[in-house]
Amino acid sequence: PAPGPTAIDQQQRLRGIALVLVVDAVPGAQMEGVVFYDDREHVVYAKSLVSRRTREVMALGGTRAPTAVRAVWRKDGRYDYSHATWYGGTILGDHTIPVAARIPDEVLRDIRAKGGALRLKFRLKPDGVLFGWDIERPGGGISRFDMPGGDFLETRY
Repeated sequence: PAPGPTAIDQQQRLRGIALVLVVDAVPGAQMEGVVFYDDREHVVYAKSLVSRRTREVMALGGTRAPTAVRAVWRKDGRYDYSHATWYGGTILGDHTIPVAARIPDEVLRDIRAKGGALRLKFRLKPDGVLFGWDIERPGGGISRFDMPGGDFLETRY
């Protein structure tokens, strides 16, 4: 189905903003066969094991920011090398998280005025997904993280 005006409006809000994806899990949790899909069901992230220890930070390429992310993890899944994704097995988690609508306008205005990249932070837990954000800026050899928000606020792990 074609996105409604709300999805298009949310997409426009994030146009031209550099995005960084940060993925980990709450302490003690491990999710296997993890796949993130955007609102068009394109795979934007896939990993065999997500835990606190396997935290990953990566640029989110493409010209379109996700208005939502669907996070799925499974047990005993199989990896499809041709599509770089996991399938099969038993699904243990399947959660859709609104993304664009949760980012405050002030954060986007600040990035446009002062530069930086918007970090979209996803923390998996056995019963769901926490979502947060902040602005990553260079800070003389070490990145600075401004304006954290969402379900958790820490910027350093």
